[in-house]
Formats: sequence, C-alpha cells, structure tokens
Amino acid sequence: MYIARDIPLVELHRHLDGNVRLETVLELGRAHGVKLPANTVEGLRPYGQVQGVTPSLMDFIAKFDLLKLVFIDDDAIARIAEENIEDAAREGIDYIELRCSPAFMGLQYGLEPQRVLAAVCRGVQAGMKRWPVRANVIGIMSRHLGEERAGSGDCPASRRCGGA
Repeated sequence: MYIARDIPLVELHRHLDGNVRLETVLELGRAHGVKLPANTVEGLRPYGQVQGVTPSLMDFIAKFDLLKLVFIDDDAIARIAEENIEDAAREGIDYIELRCSPAFMGLQYGLEPQRVLAAVCRGVQAGMKRWPVRANVIGIMSRHLGEERAGSGDCPASRRCGGA
C-alpha cells in the first residue's frame, strides 16, 4: 500500500475524554489521592484500554470509568489536552480534531462544562505552541446527562477556543 508522504496527515475524530495516557492517570491519581484499581501502568491497562475484542459497547464504555477519575481540575484537564497534541505530533499528525463532552468530563468532580471547555482550550493552545500540530476542539453534548447538564441553550460546545 502506498502512503503519500507529501499530504498532511489528519485525524478527524479523537475523543479527548477517552484518550488519556495511563502514566498520566497514575501520576494525577497519586498527586490527588485518587483511589485507583492498580498502582502501575500495566496494572491499570485492563481498566483503561481496550485489549483485543470487546464483547459489547458497554464493556468498551466501561473503560471511561478509570479515565474520568483524573478529570480532577482545570490543570489536570489542560494537561490531558496538551498531551493529546503532543501524542498527535509524535504520531506524525499535522491536524487533529479533538472531541470531548465537557459535561461528562466535569461530572465526577462537579466542574461546570464551561470551565472544563476552557481548560481543554488552554491545554490545546499550549500544545499547539509546543508542537507542529493544528487542532480544533469539538464539544459534544451528552444528552444522557440531562438537558440542564448537557448545556442546551447556551451550549459551551458552541464557543471557539480562540485559535484552537
């Protein structure tokens, strides 16, 4: 198979809230006293990464349970967003669209969706300054969390990240 090297590599559908380094989960968990199901990256792997065939959609979604434990505060969320830009750069990606649900990401610790989105934007902007990757953030509404929590009306997902 021929892959053109002179055409920019793009990724149009990466879920930020499902793409957290296990090393980061471990570091943030330890720093904030979060009880994790294991104390090593390898021990966390079955809880946070799909390995092999997943029996059902719900088994796949269950992997988010570990990751949402570390959406602790603005700095943690910004770090995760910036690391996504770094990871994209290391993968050779020139442009990426990061999708996230600010309502879902803030649910565990009671963070408002607008605050979560601002932290995501801060991290993406920092990553774009450090790495040769262009990015956009697409905020999605998690309807299963209810109309009020999902952000209907004044939807935070409709705000731009100021260049991101």
